[in-house]
Amino acid sequence: MAKGGAGKRVQRTSSASSSSRRFHTLQMGLKMLTSLKFWAAILVVALVLGFYQLAGRETFSDVLAKEKKMSAAHMAQDASSVDPLKTKAKTDTKEPNPVKDGKEQHEASDETRDTEDSKKDSQIREYHVLQMFTKAGNNRGLIDKFKLCFNSMMQKSSIRPDNGEILHLHLVSDPDSKAIAEGIVDTWLKKGLLKLSFHDPVQLTETLYPIVKPMQEKFSAGANAYYGDSIFFLSVGMHKVFPSDTKHIVQLDCDLKFRSDIRELFDMFDHFESDNVIGIAEEQQPVYRHTFWQYRNEHKGTKVGDPPPNGQPGFNSGVLLLDLDKMRGSRLYNSLLNGTVVHTMSEEFHFKGHLGDQDYFTLLSYRYPQLFHVLPCTWNRQLCTWWQDKGYQEVFDFYHDCAGEINIYHGNCNTPIPDG
Repeated sequence: MAKGGAGKRVQRTSSASSSSRRFHTLQMGLKMLTSLKFWAAILVVALVLGFYQLAGRETFSDVLAKEKKMSAAHMAQDASSVDPLKTKAKTDTKEPNPVKDGKEQHEASDETRDTEDSKKDSQIREYHVLQMFTKAGNNRGLIDKFKLCFNSMMQKSSIRPDNGEILHLHLVSDPDSKAIAEGIVDTWLKKGLLKLSFHDPVQLTETLYPIVKPMQEKFSAGANAYYGDSIFFLSVGMHKVFPSDTKHIVQLDCDLKFRSDIRELFDMFDHFESDNVIGIAEEQQPVYRHTFWQYRNEHKGTKVGDPPPNGQPGFNSGVLLLDLDKMRGSRLYNSLLNGTVVHTMSEEFHFKGHLGDQDYFTLLSYRYPQLFHVLPCTWNRQLCTWWQDKGYQEVFDFYHDCAGEINIYHGNCNTPIPDG
């Protein structure tokens, strides 16, 4: 029994020794495998770093930084697409489509002609004109006014593609008004003498409202009034809405008739002083003499509301020259697009208006006249005489007189415009 027990102990010892050797071998193998993985990882890192060093000597951090910059650029590009005047989906632009020899231009085109036309188009100087043409669907009077204004402007204009120039008309129109306007301007489009863009008033209002809210609260006749919409303060904030490559724009009411070349109006931008950002004609009725009655009573001898040539009669916004570049760059002007400033000035002058942008410009002119270039009265000859029999007969002519050859008639307050 003892001998047999010893044999079993020897067998167990041998078995344990064998298991120990196998375990040791396995442990060594695992260590080697772990070591190989470690060195393989080191090799991969070295290869990656070497690649970036060879490919322009950039580190991994450099690449990540570049990715962040590219991502930010894409985000900025996406954000800019919200601008209603920079997005094709929100701005419908019609290029001139001239007819030559009874055939549409594209029928005579080939690849070489297309390339040449593309180069020529890129060199054409655009003269930008903007008009509000909304709610025209059932408004025969507005349609007739727009026809007269547009056709007289085009007939008198010397701006032609043959001279490397073209009029670019911007119309702020709802769908019904847009369809009407297209029929009116179609002849000039087919002649290749006009470029046309439509802008949605709803989308423009959404963009403008944060900018012009302070003015709208002070210079509107009510929430449902004609000038109660933000869109009728477009001139105030147009430099923040139109793309930066639009340097100048002329904004016109629809109730005008041109008797002179609109080129001459654009030439007036060259006469702006360094601080002038807006060109505008004086009001030709005692509107602001009446509106500022309390301020005038408290400040005897003031020129506020007095007639020209030495007074400050206020402005009429039927014809506006907007130097968008200067408006963007003027710290003074942009500092005045501020609710606190507007409120303070309105309180100082006891002023509550109802005529939209021209009220705001008038109020600014009493403190900051340097912002404005005053247009000759003949370039906005206002025909309305509503105030003549409202207690101002004795002074009316001092406001209404306008000597010289008339360049633009303005049939404000539905006043008929003379023939010729």
